[in-house]
Amino acid sequence: MDLTPLLTSDQIITYALNGFSNGMILFLVASGLTLIFGLIGLINFTHGAMVALGGYLTLVFVGVTGSFWLSLVAAIVVVSVFGLLLERTILHHLYEEPLLGFLATFGIHLVVEELLSFRFGDQSRSLTAPFPGSMDLLGVAYPKHRLLIIAIGFAVALVIGLVLTRTRLGLEIHATAIQPDTAEILGVNSRKVYTLTFVLGTALAALAGGLVGPITSITPGMGTSYMVQAFLVIIVGGMGSFKGSFVVSIIVGQITAFGWLILAPTYVELTVFVAAMAFILYKPRGFFGKPEVFE
Repeated sequence: MDLTPLLTSDQIITYALNGFSNGMILFLVASGLTLIFGLIGLINFTHGAMVALGGYLTLVFVGVTGSFWLSLVAAIVVVSVFGLLLERTILHHLYEEPLLGFLATFGIHLVVEELLSFRFGDQSRSLTAPFPGSMDLLGVAYPKHRLLIIAIGFAVALVIGLVLTRTRLGLEIHATAIQPDTAEILGVNSRKVYTLTFVLGTALAALAGGLVGPITSITPGMGTSYMVQAFLVIIVGGMGSFKGSFVVSIIVGQITAFGWLILAPTYVELTVFVAAMAFILYKPRGFFGKPEVFE
C-alpha cells in the first residue's frame, strides 16, 4: 500500500496561502457590499462594475505614470468620485424603493460594462506586479504580490473594524442603520453617512480591481464573477455583518484553493453554493447575523 501523502507540507502551505490571497480579494469586494447593504439596504449591483473600472483605470494610469502604486491610488480616487456622483444624482432617490434600486444598479452595471468593452475590447489584459518574483515563507517560495494582497486585506479589515467600533463615524453608521429617525433627532446627518458609506464601499471595490490585475486577467465582466461570490459571502456571514464577511471570505478562499485539487473550477463553485445553501437552511441569519449590524 502506498502511504505517500496526497500533498506535501510545502504544497499545503502554498494552497493555504492561495486561499488567503483569493479570500482577501473576495473580502475587499464583499466588505464594500456589506457596508452598503447593512446601512442602506441597497443590493448594489454597480459594485461589480466598480471592480472592473478599478482594474482598467489602474492599467491606464500605469501606462501614463509607470508606477503601480500611484496608478492604484489614482484609480481608487477616480472610481470613488464616480461613486459619489452616482449616489448623489441617482441612487439616493431610490433608497426607499429596494426593487427600483436594484434594477437601477443592475442597469448601471450593464452600461459601465458595455462602455469598458467598447473602449478596451473583450480581450483580457494584465498588469505587471509591483513586486515581481517570490520570497521564502515557511519554507516555500511564494509570489510577493499575493503576500502583499494578504497583508493589505488584513490591514483593511483592521482599519475598517476600528472605524466602525471606535470612531464617531462608526457610531453614526450604527445609529443610522438601526434607528435612522432617532439618529437624526440626535444630530446625525444621515444623508452624509449614507454618502460616505457608499463611497467607502466603492473605494474598496476599486482597490480589489487594481490589486487583482497582476494575478488574473482584467476583463469588462471581471466584476460579475466576484459579485456572485460576494453576495454569497454576505448572506452566509450574516447580512450586514462586517466580521462575517471577513471570516466567510477566508473560508471560501480556502475551499476554492484546495477544491481545485480534485474538482474542476465550475464544480468547486457549485460545491461552495450547495454548502452555503445547506448552511443557510440550518442558520438563516448566517454566522454573525443578528438584529444589529456591523459587528
